Amino acid sequence: MSGESLRERKKRATRNAIHAVALRLIGERGAAGVTVEEICEEVGVAPRTFFNYYPTKLDAAFDMPQTELAPERAQAFLDADGDLLTDALALVASSTELPGDFLRIKELLHDHPDLAFNFWKQLIGRLKPVHALMRQRTGDPATTRLTFGLMVLAALSSMVRPGDHADPDGSLDRLLAEVAAMQELLGGIDLPGPPPSEGRSRDEA
Repeated sequence: MSGESLRERKKRATRNAIHAVALRLIGERGAAGVTVEEICEEVGVAPRTFFNYYPTKLDAAFDMPQTELAPERAQAFLDADGDLLTDALALVASSTELPGDFLRIKELLHDHPDLAFNFWKQLIGRLKPVHALMRQRTGDPATTRLTFGLMVLAALSSMVRPGDHADPDGSLDRLLAEVAAMQELLGGIDLPGPPPSEGRSRDEA
């Protein structure tokens, strides 16, 4: 990447190496069959260095990107008046850069479904900024919880779905397809909207 110092390039290379080895070894043996020490030995770093980059071996394998919300995108989301779930999915898709080995991570989750819960926990952590914006936009904790839960389920379902080798750039289309499938399964149930504002009369409601 242009503008990076030599130190930054070395740090990025070390992080990428740890991630690649963790992903490969856990894919081959499962999480229980791999230790942090084995990952470090193959990469050629000390465990202390490993923990400077990742808290656990599964964090290293997934290497989930942080959701970076640009101020203008966050404000646009708050000002929007469309469907909350669709707008939230669009915000996530435009604010999260998928890793280059996205398809290999999908394969890991498909081959080792026992890792889905850990992936789910990591996903929730990465999406907390989006949850905060949803809560701010709706002013309704119940609607926020339900919509955020559906968004996380859509992301998880997309990752573990077999045979889906779509272009990583089409993440929004995949997420919307998962939501549509869930709505069909639930009989077309709509999400509850936010409660009417206190200033509205019964006739206006």
